[in-house]
Amino acid sequence: MHPQSLDNCPNDLSAFIADHFGERDIQPESAIARSWYRSVMKHHLDPRARAKKHILTAGEIREHQSQHQNYLSIASQGVTGLARRVLPAGFAVLLSDENGITLDARLPSERERYTQAGLIIGARWDESIAGTNGIGTALAAGEALTIHRQEHFLVSNFRLSCSVAPIFDAQHQLRGCLNATCLYNDGPKNAQYLTLQLVILYARLIENASFRQRYRDRLTLSLKVRDEVSDLANEQLIALDDQGRVIGANHAAFTASRGELLGSRIEQLLEADVDQLLDLSKGGARGIRVRTLADHTLVDVGLRTPASPTRRSAPVATAKGPEHPNLTRLAGADPRLQEGVRKLRKVLDKGIAILITGETGTGKEAFARAIHQASSRHGGPFVALNCAAIPESLIESELFGYRGGSFTGASKKGMKGKLELANGGTLFLDEIGDMPAHLQTRLLRVLAEREILPLGAEAPVLLDVQVVSATHQNLAEMIRAKVFREDLFYRLAGMTLQLPALRERSDREALIDSLLASLGGNLHLNAATRECLRNHAWPGNIRQLLNCLRYASALAEEECIDLDCLPMELHQAAPAVITAPKPQSDALSARLDDDEARHLLAALRERHWNISAVAEQFGIARSTLYRKMKKHGISQPNALY
Repeated sequence: MHPQSLDNCPNDLSAFIADHFGERDIQPESAIARSWYRSVMKHHLDPRARAKKHILTAGEIREHQSQHQNYLSIASQGVTGLARRVLPAGFAVLLSDENGITLDARLPSERERYTQAGLIIGARWDESIAGTNGIGTALAAGEALTIHRQEHFLVSNFRLSCSVAPIFDAQHQLRGCLNATCLYNDGPKNAQYLTLQLVILYARLIENASFRQRYRDRLTLSLKVRDEVSDLANEQLIALDDQGRVIGANHAAFTASRGELLGSRIEQLLEADVDQLLDLSKGGARGIRVRTLADHTLVDVGLRTPASPTRRSAPVATAKGPEHPNLTRLAGADPRLQEGVRKLRKVLDKGIAILITGETGTGKEAFARAIHQASSRHGGPFVALNCAAIPESLIESELFGYRGGSFTGASKKGMKGKLELANGGTLFLDEIGDMPAHLQTRLLRVLAEREILPLGAEAPVLLDVQVVSATHQNLAEMIRAKVFREDLFYRLAGMTLQLPALRERSDREALIDSLLASLGGNLHLNAATRECLRNHAWPGNIRQLLNCLRYASALAEEECIDLDCLPMELHQAAPAVITAPKPQSDALSARLDDDEARHLLAALRERHWNISAVAEQFGIARSTLYRKMKKHGISQPNALY
């Protein structure tokens, strides 16, 4: 259904425009006239009222962006491409969600003028708040348009000229829109025509990128009308299921279809079925030409087959080949991890040692490898040493190496230590808390002097290494217990990245889906299995979850994993309350909890129980604040209090 069919707007709006907007002396096009009507009659707005800025708090922005992380990630390249072309001409580029809230903003050099106009991340531009405007009206109308100067509903927005295109998903539902806005443009509206075409192009590119990512494991078709100039914005993309039915399409395909597209069989659209298309194209190896069934138009058809064809009878999923870990992918949609990765990227290549902490199985080595790949040293070696897995008597030679014949039983060729092997790259010291005390002293000296003297060597070896270490232990308590050197801690912890336990991650369910997809095949979880996995405590964290999914995928008889496929200890467990393992110091944990409760209660009382104000004060989302209140048993008093 077209969005505007819901506004109960009369066909002839000339009298309405004359009564309410006669002084503007313009004849708006239909989409804008209907928006003016909605702004007055539906939203009860006053065009002369002072515009109220509706901006999300910092905590709300972080939570909102995390909810749209996949959309943001896919759209980023399109936003950047558009910004590269229009920022020099004085345009700001905004990406919004389906509710008109901006998720990304790229501003020209004179940023202050644009931020004062509300062109910032977290601003709300839906019509119910701002009346007729680029973002809000494009979403309401479901079409690309330019809102130029006095076409805006609010007088206070007359300085804006906005060219906007909606962005649709593969089910033709609105995801948001892409917007290019300039300030105080005195030229005519038609001068913005090329800007609008550029915005439309990048919006379509974002849609196509999203489509291809979503259906990378499905048979997809690309249709282009013959004898037309190549136009990426008009390329039709269609995804098919195993029976040849349409399960998704891009905006161009929905626009070109004359009936219901989803659920249609491909032979209802083209003069060929799936088998014929595959035969003609040699399995997708070459392009073919086919006529459409509706009007016999000749179209070029390109087929893209799944990289690994799925078989309905294949119960065992095979793991994908190894790939380098990626910081963005590892952080997922968890706000704390995303913030940690944001800071991490800023310290890379600055000579700052990084300490990764977290429970066993949270992915410390994966993050260490991702840090290496993200740094300028990615072309050099990545050398790992697990300080807990090597006997104490061997750690010294493993770390520092030796020269041939330096002691009885030594190899004649000698052996380079991990530090020397890592030269020019990254040394990862896993379980650093298990390093013997006497080696802590030697490592401290190496980190300070940046050179080593292997046993039997005549001259020192200069070192150029990035040091990343990790531990599941509480080093602060080990320092107090005099079993870990405080000065070494400060050498290793130039920056600390804390990895949350799986049970604490807000993107737990998305992580489950991501790990399942990484195993290959076309497996999915039924509702009961998903609930069980979501609620399990996961003391072994991501490592335990991955092993569980591997086991379940091996037992699955069909593509659906049910409870019987899970290890016994999972599906027989109570749908459990998620609990943390017992901390090393109950007294310390209790003290920290008491301090947090006391600070929360004081802030709530000071701000008269204004939840939004307190959440903003602490830089967290309101939902997070409510969870903390529940955790500490803090209840808001009634109105008589």
